[in-house]
Amino acid sequence: MRHYLYFEATVALYILTVITFIFFFAGVFVTLAIWRRGKAKNLYHKVGIAAMVKAFILNVILQLQIIKFSFIRWFMHFCIFIGFIGLLALTAWEAFLADIMPANSALVRVFFNNGGKLILDVWGEIFGTMLLAGLIVAVLRRYVFRAAQLDTILKDTASIVLLLIITLSGFIAEAFRLMAAAGSPDLAYSFVGLAFAKIFEAGGIPVMNYKVFVWIHGLVAMFFIALIPFSKMWHAFASPIEVLLDASEKAGKHEAEAHSAQCSVSCS
Repeated sequence: MRHYLYFEATVALYILTVITFIFFFAGVFVTLAIWRRGKAKNLYHKVGIAAMVKAFILNVILQLQIIKFSFIRWFMHFCIFIGFIGLLALTAWEAFLADIMPANSALVRVFFNNGGKLILDVWGEIFGTMLLAGLIVAVLRRYVFRAAQLDTILKDTASIVLLLIITLSGFIAEAFRLMAAAGSPDLAYSFVGLAFAKIFEAGGIPVMNYKVFVWIHGLVAMFFIALIPFSKMWHAFASPIEVLLDASEKAGKHEAEAHSAQCSVSCS
């Protein structure tokens, strides 16, 4: 099996990935079916594309609806959401290039030759750092400073712990890989992994097989993804849908009211 990444995908990994997404989409179907039962029918059937695009940029990607309540809350939500989604998208993109696209295709040559793979490393470090920063804020707010408005339950703790394992195991795997490949040209690109490597070296921690931690990282990530429809993390996926639907409905309502007002004036 050809591969360009630092970790070769195996048949077992692909089987587990398929099983993970079967559970994920089954959970999404069940959750959405329950959600639709309690959702009132939309009175405005015309889809407001412009309003949905604006809401997607401002309230889904940038999450500016949160910053007016608290900058810290916005920073935490933004970092966790963008960090997790970014890592998921990056992993899917790398797997697509490595195992589906033809080896001589232009995309593969761009991303896996002449330093392109190292650019992917940088984005992995950025998204991983964002996720870790958001999780640190979440831990401080819930378990150290204990913000008054937060009611921490088992689902909250489980989501945070799993995400921390995913993030830290990824950086630890990167650190051991860099320690084993001293002098590699990608050291400057994996800046967070390099920081972890220096900490391990200063603490006298010997080099371990980084692939063990890659497996831990992957298995915990798949377990977490399969649980998303049933966990507190589901709101990160459900909320954008609500935001877009509400934006479209409000735009339709305003358009209907404007049309009604115009009709009243012209008919009087």
